[in-house]
Amino acid sequence: MTIAGKEPVRAAIYCRISLAVLRDTTKVDEQEAQCREVCRRRGWEVGEVFKDNSKSAWQRNRKRDGWDEMLEGLRAGRFGAVVSYWGDRIVRQPRDLEDLLDLRDVRQITFASVAGQYDFDNKDHRMMMRWEVARACNESDTISMRVSNHHTVRRAQGLVRPGGRGGRAFGFETDGITHVEAECAVIRDMAARVLRGETAGSVAREASARGWRTPAGNEFSHGTVRKMLARPRYAGLMPDGESAAAWEPVLDRGTWELVRLALDSKAETFGYASNARRWLLSGIAACGACGAPLAIKPSKGRGRADYVNGYACLACRKVYRSAPLLDAYVGRMVVNRENNPLNPAAEAPAAPDSAAEWAALAAEHAETGRMAASYSASAGRLALLMARLDAIDARMAELREREADSVRTRLRETYRGVTWEQWPALPLEVRRSLVTAWFRVTVLPASKRGPGFRTEDVRLDPL
Repeated sequence: MTIAGKEPVRAAIYCRISLAVLRDTTKVDEQEAQCREVCRRRGWEVGEVFKDNSKSAWQRNRKRDGWDEMLEGLRAGRFGAVVSYWGDRIVRQPRDLEDLLDLRDVRQITFASVAGQYDFDNKDHRMMMRWEVARACNESDTISMRVSNHHTVRRAQGLVRPGGRGGRAFGFETDGITHVEAECAVIRDMAARVLRGETAGSVAREASARGWRTPAGNEFSHGTVRKMLARPRYAGLMPDGESAAAWEPVLDRGTWELVRLALDSKAETFGYASNARRWLLSGIAACGACGAPLAIKPSKGRGRADYVNGYACLACRKVYRSAPLLDAYVGRMVVNRENNPLNPAAEAPAAPDSAAEWAALAAEHAETGRMAASYSASAGRLALLMARLDAIDARMAELREREADSVRTRLRETYRGVTWEQWPALPLEVRRSLVTAWFRVTVLPASKRGPGFRTEDVRLDPL
């Protein structure tokens, strides 16, 4: 449509909504409908609609994709007008307004809102827009300060936001304090299973099979269980892992420490299965020729009555052993260790006291690293800082090994006295963890050719 020989104004509509902190709950779709009505009344053609859902315009580092795309369209000359529901829907920072004013100085652009039109050719209108944006920015800064102060007061009282994708933490009501007893029982059962040597993945599958779901309605996963059980919340602690919280603990401090360390140590120290492996030594036993982990490989007798699976090195291909025979041999050796009278029973290890030291070392490591980066021009200072980093790394390695020893000891004592008849009935994850708690398994290339299983070709190094 052409009016008085001129092309119709092609307008860009910009809609945005953050949270209710701006006291404006008009939804994005409602904003668009009202902006389209503004275009209809003015005879403008709607060229394109740009939206930023749940995007605050106050945060200086917040990326607004719709905003950026609209600016590119204005710079390219695709639009002659911009329509928004209200001025602060577009800008909450002075720099955003100045970007628009710079564009207006080089292109004929009209700005309008549901409340009326802004005449940027009028210096008084520009002054009022700058004042309104400055006021809005100050309002946002004030709200931010009040929220920050509120959280500081709550932290001093031992309170944090309950949060979570489902609006709460598993085991707690939405107030973040009151226990949901049925869910707390699930958490305690999960912790006990981890301390018995089961993997986070198997614990998650078992909980999901029983019908339990996260507060967001999802099934439990390996990662969900790991993150959940490692949270200080369940030990009645604040997020720093040390300060007492206002709620009662679900797990006592000692149990939580052991569970957390067990989860941390498994991936680094033990060859636990992460994908429900079906074989005892897959990924645990190492090749004696190249050191690579062994994997299950079908024998050439597939389809025959004597068909068996075997452990093979897929890297150098110099090692292959019958899986049933190797599993039986290593399993027997583990059971013998669990029943050896020369291995005196040890007291269940107390909760390690390294949590506070570990947190302090981690903080010092981060700060020292930052200082090392800033002192790069000073060779002497840099050398001292790098030496301190090495010392911190060495101490953290000591703590990590001590924690791994604690997990091994507890696992061994839990299954002390297990018999060979009971061994097959243990969950695969537990049998795998017991193997790695007792031995480092290395399978050597065959010393002789021919059939038969020779124990001298398997090296079990005690841990």
